[in-house]
Amino acid sequence: MANKKDNRSLGKLTPAINVDDVRLLAQRRLPKFIFDYLDGGADDEYTRRENPDSFRALSLIQRVLIDVGNIDTSTTILGMPTSVPFILSSTGASRFYHSDGELAVARAAAQSNVIYGTTSSAMYSLEDVAAVAPSPRFFQVYVFKDREVTREIISRCKASNYDAMFLTVDCSTAGNRERDIRNQLSIPPKITPRILWQLLNAMPWTIDYLTHSKWRFPNIEEYVDNSTMGDFDSAAEWFADQLDTSFTWEDAAALRSDWGGQFVIKGITSVEDAKLAAEIGATGIVVSNHGGRQLDHAPTTLEVLPEIIEAVGDRLEVLVDSGYRRGTDIIKALALGAKGVLLGKAYLYGLGAGGEAGVTRVVDILRGELERDMTLLGLTSIDQITSDCVRWRDPRFLR
Repeated sequence: MANKKDNRSLGKLTPAINVDDVRLLAQRRLPKFIFDYLDGGADDEYTRRENPDSFRALSLIQRVLIDVGNIDTSTTILGMPTSVPFILSSTGASRFYHSDGELAVARAAAQSNVIYGTTSSAMYSLEDVAAVAPSPRFFQVYVFKDREVTREIISRCKASNYDAMFLTVDCSTAGNRERDIRNQLSIPPKITPRILWQLLNAMPWTIDYLTHSKWRFPNIEEYVDNSTMGDFDSAAEWFADQLDTSFTWEDAAALRSDWGGQFVIKGITSVEDAKLAAEIGATGIVVSNHGGRQLDHAPTTLEVLPEIIEAVGDRLEVLVDSGYRRGTDIIKALALGAKGVLLGKAYLYGLGAGGEAGVTRVVDILRGELERDMTLLGLTSIDQITSDCVRWRDPRFLR
């Protein structure tokens, strides 16, 4: 049963009828330097802008006079049953947006029977997330120079019964996120006149931040020497320094073998890399440009998805992310052959706007859009979403 705090959050979220509305609520609640970290992209943010705009390139083909009295949005992704064909993807440092962080997302996902993933850079431990989120769930791993740390994290995931392992491969270094540079982003925030003004104008977030325990990276803090700095600073510096830029496809194959279960490589935009993922025995890939946060001018995922599906779609499950905020966006990806869509910013807007209630609101919005769009398309189940449902627009109409 929802408590009074949850009910207040739900009330504030009621006017939000789409994900962009939730984004605006998050922008109002969060300090600018935190919202910009969530919302921004790399360099000129070209790819970040193109991600949602790319969906204009596809039209939906409507069929009529079909019995659509019973719509079923459930499906199975990587052997994990789910009520919807989208996943709440792993995102680091979720307590930036709300003190409950990953636990709020995990609870919302469990309540809605949606797959959720946590990550090495989470602010609650993988064991704590597992305790509040029954299967299905996955863990997204970063590979560190100290390979023993990675092996220990994998062992912990096995002990906590995670259903799948995702390996992110497009973060050998952080993207050039100029909003963060201009904001002089530091975590925890260093109080300057500008930051103080932002904090005073975001009092619900500021009170939440000040009245809860300090931020941590519990999945890695035991490996960090905290003798010279505070726990969070030490862990953040260790994390950045430990990212292994020498990691290769051979190493990925060994990691897949160590894990032994569903193994997904996240961050693929080329056919050649998709083929290599299949060759090393990955059971899935995520076609992703990291939401435009890493390499600017990377292709949108809709650009490359059809050729990747053609190359490896019969050998592994192809998932996709980057810029998905509408039920119609999800349907278009499925129609091109994707097995499911990963959400990142979309649900983080909900977390920033209202914690667990905000995440639930985003899930409900997208579920409702999916059901309505499938009804209008004459579809009653996810497996009926095929290439017959879409066509590419004449480029002349996209100007």
